[in-house]
Amino acid sequence: MPEGDLTVVENQRLKKEVRELRERITSLESSRWWRLHPRFLLRREPREQRPSPVTLPPVTTEPTTERFVAEVVERGTFTEDWFTTHIQEWTRLLARFEGRTARVLELGSYEGLSACFVLWRLPDAHITCIDTFAGIAGYTPYGIATDDLERRFDKNVALVDASRVRKLVGTTHALLPRLVEEEQLYDLVYVDASHTALDVLADVALAWQLLARGGVMIFDDYGGAPPGEDPLDYPKPAIDAFVELVQAEVISNAKQLSVSKG
Repeated sequence: MPEGDLTVVENQRLKKEVRELRERITSLESSRWWRLHPRFLLRREPREQRPSPVTLPPVTTEPTTERFVAEVVERGTFTEDWFTTHIQEWTRLLARFEGRTARVLELGSYEGLSACFVLWRLPDAHITCIDTFAGIAGYTPYGIATDDLERRFDKNVALVDASRVRKLVGTTHALLPRLVEEEQLYDLVYVDASHTALDVLADVALAWQLLARGGVMIFDDYGGAPPGEDPLDYPKPAIDAFVELVQAEVISNAKQLSVSKG
């Protein structure tokens, strides 16, 4: 077998093992045995010597995330979850749009997980999603699905409400100018398309024109380049340069960077 094929097989095997281990840990932590494990209980002593009842460790779940996973994620066709860790912060950011017919623009949709959350969290919102649905070069060796993305996207958003989705298939550099010409305006823009700095800079230069006053722009993958790698292969230099240029107000820096347009 060629070396490249061996790498793909090994990465897929490791990814499967990690998924299975996570499932076992989740099952274990939710089990009665875990909750009653001696490490969580005080040594049994006569009642009169015990200062207070035993307190079991709290269950560290976030209600909104738990509901969304149960109502949408577990019913959908999702092979990756790069989004639910952001739900707590997104819930706070989206609160300002409740009860409004908010307009959302998403650059990069993959299987539609973040789009589904917007539709689910804001039942009056409408979202425009731009994606090539071709995946990203280099995903396959890591066992990340790149085939049939558009069908999975369609099926997943239909679980919530596909009638509030405008899907545009193509590259951001081809489609964003069209939206600018149409004089579209959005209350929220999520930037998660190409991750190279120059592509991100081009995307946000156009997307900023589409963001309404008082609107919010969220940047994914704000972390810097690992040591020894080219910073221009990552979004952070472009995001930092643009935010400084337009003097955007930073409103959140919790794994993702969020700014407001004054």
